[in-house]
Amino acid sequence: MERCILFFDIDGTILTEDGTRTIPEHTRQAIAKARANGHLAFVNTGRVYLNVEPMIRELGFDGYVCGCGTNIYYQGKELLRNRIPKELCKKTVEVTRACRMATLFEAADLNAIDRSVKGNAKYEELIAYFSENNRRMVDVESEEFYFDKFTAWYPLNQNIQPFKAFIEGHFDYIDRGIEGDYGMCEIIPKGFSKATGIKFLLDYFQISHENSYAFGDSTNDLPMLTYVKHSVAMGGSPKVVRDAVEFVTKSIYEDGLAYAMEQYHLLT
Repeated sequence: MERCILFFDIDGTILTEDGTRTIPEHTRQAIAKARANGHLAFVNTGRVYLNVEPMIRELGFDGYVCGCGTNIYYQGKELLRNRIPKELCKKTVEVTRACRMATLFEAADLNAIDRSVKGNAKYEELIAYFSENNRRMVDVESEEFYFDKFTAWYPLNQNIQPFKAFIEGHFDYIDRGIEGDYGMCEIIPKGFSKATGIKFLLDYFQISHENSYAFGDSTNDLPMLTYVKHSVAMGGSPKVVRDAVEFVTKSIYEDGLAYAMEQYHLLT
């Protein structure tokens, strides 16, 4: 079999979302076996590199597409990094604050929050989680503040049209659905996505599009799932994701990732 390049989402694909945040053993074995067979394995995540946990890095991936394509690493070397002008970062905070958006601003080497806006329980949980392991967390008022992309929560009764009007031309808006009384969105610099990260690496390694695979479970995975030749949705994914892929595997709790890789003969 020719060398293939595989792209994996983290949450719900590699890492369980049942509160334990664990990696199934068969997932570990499948990724290692695919690499031993000569295939390239990349994390492709909305997270910035700072927020990729040590247990994910310890799986031995060849590299990482982080921040929805804004930052790419291969064997520890940074291949691509998009930077947002600091003035645009500051103006963005003014608009998110005016729209009562509880926001986690993310960069390759820091996270930042606006402490003047209170979020929901999920938001507070993420702030606590991303503050662990001495990960750098700053306030948006800090001179150090900047971001590569961000995730925001807003009350469902809040008008965020001024925010959407502001980001047009600068960023792309990804609707991440509803969590309780809050809407959730992910904001990415225009021109970047999980798909652009894949294209960059296909060109970099001169691998045919026919030999590209992606594995994911959520709406922000759609750009990569619809771009690659072979796309896999984890069991339990939203219908819009399942409808967009070539193959729907079992859930993460049923070793779905390993099962899908077996079906594609990536482990033999």
